[in-house]
Amino acid sequence: MSHQSVFSGIVKQVLSGDTIIIRDRPVDGPPPERTIVLSNISCGRVARRPTPNNPNSGPEDPFAWQAREFIRSRLVGREVCYTVETELPSGRKYGSVFIGKSTTGENVALLLLQEGLAELRKLNAVAAEKNPVYHQLMVAEESAKSSQKGRWSSNPVDAVREVIWSLDEPRTFVDKYKGKRLHGIVEYVRDGSTLHVTLLPDTLDEGPVYHSITLSLSGIKAPTVRYEEGKQVAEPFGLDAQFFVESRLLQRDVMVLLESTNNQNFIGSVLHPNGNIAEVLLREGLARCIDWNLNLVSVPGASEAYRAAERSAKERRLRLWLDYQPPQGVSTEVSQPRDPNSLCPGMSFSGHVSEVGNGDNVTVKCSDGVYRKFFLSSVRAPRPVNISREGEDSAPVDQRIRARPLYDVPFLFEAREQLRTFVGKSVTVHVDYIQPKLPTTTDERACATIRSGSTNLAESLVSKGLASIIRYRNPNDSRSACYAELLAAEEDAQTKGLGIHSKSERPVHRVVDLTGNLAKSRQFLPFLQRNPQMEGIVEFVVHASRLRVYLPRETCLNTLLLAGIQCPRRGRPKPDGTQEPDMPFSVEGYQFTKDLCMQRNVEVTIETIDRVGNFVGWCFLDSPDGHSKQSTEGQRSGKKKKKGGDTTLVKHKVNLSVLLVSHGFATVHRAPSTESSPYYQELIRAEETAKSSKQGLWSSDEFVKEWEAEANAYDADEVSGIENDIVLPGGVIRGYVDDFSLLNINGHESDKEAPKLDWKPVQFTAFSRPTGSEGLRFYAQHLSDSATIVQISRGLNSQTLPVVPGYQPQKGDIFAASFSADNCWYRARVVRRSAKNVVVQYIDFGNEESINVEDLAARTAPLPPGPMKTVPPQAHEYRLAFVQLSPEASERDIAERVFAKYVMDKEVLLAVQYENIPCGNETLKPVSAVALRIPPASGSTAGSSVYTGKAEGEDVAELLLEEGLVCVEPMSPQLIRQLSRTYARSYLEAQARAKKERKNIWCYGDFRVDNSQQ
Repeated sequence: MSHQSVFSGIVKQVLSGDTIIIRDRPVDGPPPERTIVLSNISCGRVARRPTPNNPNSGPEDPFAWQAREFIRSRLVGREVCYTVETELPSGRKYGSVFIGKSTTGENVALLLLQEGLAELRKLNAVAAEKNPVYHQLMVAEESAKSSQKGRWSSNPVDAVREVIWSLDEPRTFVDKYKGKRLHGIVEYVRDGSTLHVTLLPDTLDEGPVYHSITLSLSGIKAPTVRYEEGKQVAEPFGLDAQFFVESRLLQRDVMVLLESTNNQNFIGSVLHPNGNIAEVLLREGLARCIDWNLNLVSVPGASEAYRAAERSAKERRLRLWLDYQPPQGVSTEVSQPRDPNSLCPGMSFSGHVSEVGNGDNVTVKCSDGVYRKFFLSSVRAPRPVNISREGEDSAPVDQRIRARPLYDVPFLFEAREQLRTFVGKSVTVHVDYIQPKLPTTTDERACATIRSGSTNLAESLVSKGLASIIRYRNPNDSRSACYAELLAAEEDAQTKGLGIHSKSERPVHRVVDLTGNLAKSRQFLPFLQRNPQMEGIVEFVVHASRLRVYLPRETCLNTLLLAGIQCPRRGRPKPDGTQEPDMPFSVEGYQFTKDLCMQRNVEVTIETIDRVGNFVGWCFLDSPDGHSKQSTEGQRSGKKKKKGGDTTLVKHKVNLSVLLVSHGFATVHRAPSTESSPYYQELIRAEETAKSSKQGLWSSDEFVKEWEAEANAYDADEVSGIENDIVLPGGVIRGYVDDFSLLNINGHESDKEAPKLDWKPVQFTAFSRPTGSEGLRFYAQHLSDSATIVQISRGLNSQTLPVVPGYQPQKGDIFAASFSADNCWYRARVVRRSAKNVVVQYIDFGNEESINVEDLAARTAPLPPGPMKTVPPQAHEYRLAFVQLSPEASERDIAERVFAKYVMDKEVLLAVQYENIPCGNETLKPVSAVALRIPPASGSTAGSSVYTGKAEGEDVAELLLEEGLVCVEPMSPQLIRQLSRTYARSYLEAQARAKKERKNIWCYGDFRVDNSQQ
């Protein structure tokens, strides 16, 4: 053997009895290594862990495991010397290994043959003669055979191991052996904190069965080492941490403490006679503490030792902490951030639950007064999918058809209801981790463990089968601090078949959403009015007096406007894209209502609906003081709580309208509907109390002056009784009026004494439909301007207008445009424009048309020089006086079609009734309100006339009222002053007849509500 080179190294790993991995001594990092196959012998194949590329490990050869263990126990971690006799082109090396520093040590192959754990490969006579040790090997094998050792025994098959590579119930296995030290061998080090371990039968109660598990060290995380496309990819110091553990634990006997599971992987601690490897990794700066599973560490005192070891590495700036900088001037134990919106793991808060989300998040009003939203760590709310039965595939559901996932997704409503039981209760919050912003989320999420007393909110959901646990692919991913308890709760729910784990039919919540649906709201109104007390849940607070309420028994969701009060309005977007400012105390009132009502149980009484389908009524909730009192006037009593003697103690329900008024966040709406309600006097008393104590709105001297001036003006009208021949009845201000006698319009019985109107002949040209309009608006041309209109048309079409390449008229410009219907030129202006189209209005007719941007240069041109640029538009915008359109689009269309049938292609008479008074709640610039009449066929309409009676034609507004296509608009003092007895009586009587016969807009009854409540 003198001609062979002798190498030395340290045995890193024994793959099988005849295959050994030997490494050099480390110098500045992990050292190189060689795999040596022992010459002349074969020890059989050891069963290997299945992989995705090789799912079947195959059978193990008899005594292959015993051979590996024989060598492992003698060589791993020890220095050996070896020779390389043959090296194949594939790189495989064959040679001999000797224990010790020289070839005089024990020959490993010879030891295996002596114990019957290997078989000698047969050589021909020539080769055997040249091999100086072959004769010794033959003698050793013959001795083992004669002694029936090892593989030469009578029943070698009995020596084959039974290995379990994957457990069906890993959680059950952990529960069975939790707290017990299990004997194991570290087979592979994936990275510094993830190991493959074989658990030996001697400490298990499973019989002669070996268990192969993947174990993540609890409480720490080392840099990862992974393979991508066959190449090793490691995080900084990942290879160092891997080698550090390999050199100390690989194929060493260890004791394992199982503490938890993560899918098929286990979490636990690994103990070696020389110490706890996790603590050593931390001390050397090769791992970090992981807060979310540090509480899983079951070794006594280990958690504190881990923290101290990490601190020591930070102070010495070892490896992972090379660039570590301690916080300057801020204690690391401070739980509250300087920025209230800045959250990071480890922070703790206390407060009260103010709102809960759809099964996985809550909003907490923290002790510092800041509202913070937290998501429950490691849990997932029921999803909008078809939950599969056994043997079925689950498929995603098209979420576009789910208008209300809270009610549509199975068990999502039940999950929300479980969380809703904690609304208003005290909780403590511990932030576990921050989930980064994902494509499906709008922002990063603070995920936390939240407790109310001893109850973990997440566990309360999981234990009832109302949420599932997130399964992490990476065992080092951040998760709930109580992840093990959550897994146990889910397993219990699965065993009992609760909630989403049930095999029975899924609960169905069929809810009718009445929000913004006028037709449906009208159908539900009689049904809801019959029930004076309906239990509901406030799902959303729009502003102080507008709530969205779910009525479980009635299976409907509606918008409730609080009756009897007026609240300052919060800012809302304007048509031009800007934002209206908040009115004083609107935000405070909104927050007051939200704190009291959001997701609380309430009782609702419905009075009526408004013109867009919102319900108007009263809302009653538990008294804010939270305890029972004796029943008093003006309060609604709930269920009986206790009887003692003659006094019945009940839980009181208080009127939310009264609460808002008493705190100065609303004023009493003095309307007939309010004055006739049983709560009017209580509202007045609450308002007086708020005024005297200067609460809310009443703390503003400016508001008090405005309110008193308005109230005095109304009172003066009521006291004086007559102003411009009109008596204004109390409570009718700004409201709808049906009874002519309520108006009490005094004076002129004869038509000749009625105000004279200036009637002019006009021709209807187009409708005007601006957004937010409530009146019937239209354009008309005065017949007296006919000559001007003809002159403009001739001036534009008698000559060829020049085509200006790239001509782009801007908003406000007056130009010529070609109308698509007749290809003639008319004066026009730009109304609005988009990327593809420009909408123009023909200013002498009022009609609009959309022109493609590509055709704009061909269909528009500058006006020719001359007076054409200065002549005013010949189409005048008006609205029909004293009448209002229905809010329903279909009913508005019918009214406009009938109006057009009456006036289209006819000369009609027009007279201005009043100016600058908007219709109903319009915020648009008012236009002149006019009366229209259709003259008799034989009548003349030339010129101007003065009309003082009705005999000369039919009133268009009265015709529309008679057909139930419009209603009389809400009355205000300014409007009533313009209304003569003749028009008032005829209009109201026509409306009354249409209502009685339930024509058109009245088919479902009265849809109107006092507009000041909107």
